[in-house]
Amino acid sequence: MKRYYRPRSSPDGPSLPSYDALARILQDNTTTAPAGKTEDPESNRAPLPDFEDDVQNKEVETYRTAMSKMAEDIIALRTQVVTLGTDNSQLRSDLTLHQGVGRHLLDAVDVDVMTKAEIADRIASLEFKLASESSKASAQRDKIQQLQNDLIRKNDSEKELLRLQRAHQQQQTVLQRYHRTVSKSAGLEATVKQQEKIIEEMEKVLDNTLAQKSNAERKTMMMMKMKATGEEDKRKEKATVAENSRLRGELDKMHSQPPQAAIIIQQPVQVFPDRERLNLLCKLEKAETRVRTLEKQLEDNSKRWGRQKQDMLTRLGEHNYGLDRTSSTIAHDLPLESV
Repeated sequence: MKRYYRPRSSPDGPSLPSYDALARILQDNTTTAPAGKTEDPESNRAPLPDFEDDVQNKEVETYRTAMSKMAEDIIALRTQVVTLGTDNSQLRSDLTLHQGVGRHLLDAVDVDVMTKAEIADRIASLEFKLASESSKASAQRDKIQQLQNDLIRKNDSEKELLRLQRAHQQQQTVLQRYHRTVSKSAGLEATVKQQEKIIEEMEKVLDNTLAQKSNAERKTMMMMKMKATGEEDKRKEKATVAENSRLRGELDKMHSQPPQAAIIIQQPVQVFPDRERLNLLCKLEKAETRVRTLEKQLEDNSKRWGRQKQDMLTRLGEHNYGLDRTSSTIAHDLPLESV
């Protein structure tokens, strides 16, 4: 542990601090860089946030201001001590001179010639001078003692500042270690963000590929459905047209028969003429009903096939432009089989 000069007052008289007290105090505050290292340690320090730099700069500036102010106070006290010491020496010399002059006067003056009143006045004046010089010397001693006490307090403050400076240096070391850790964390975060961007791009590419495949499959299925529906409608239409043609042929054949032929046909059958006529009328009515039903069904099938064709073309256009329908919409738009 370093020792600091602490002047103490002695009972014999005021004692001044040594000539190198200020140099020793200021020498403890100076920090010299090690030999062979001219590199600034601030250059290797990790970049600190702005607000932390401001706080640290303020703390360092506060320490520097306190140190400079203390050094100025110590220099001023040292100057005052030297001045007071000079004044004290001058007063001591003056006191010695006055005592010598008084003694010389006493020796020079013949006491036998002087009267008692003159001797009493001379002694009173000398006592007054001695008291005034003693009071001045006491005041000087008090000032010196006060200056010594101020110097002791300054030394104590210097110790406290040195302790705070060491604590600040330790905090700076810990803070640098934390900043290195933070810089490593920032590098890791940047790497993680870059990897996340790469993963997002890969997911986008994968989604686009899957969407293209899904669109191709949907288009293929729709074309197959359209082809199957068209073939079925054509087959039904052909069957309906054939049935309609057959029924129309039968009707035309029945309408084209002359009355004589009907009479000739009816003449051989004389047993059940009314029943046969009733049967023929029933068959004719059924045939006409069947024809009307088939025509209605053909018309409905044609309309439905037109709607389905238009819907398929609309869906194909939507797929080409990237407008996909939901699965529920496609399921609800499927054609119903006719009974």
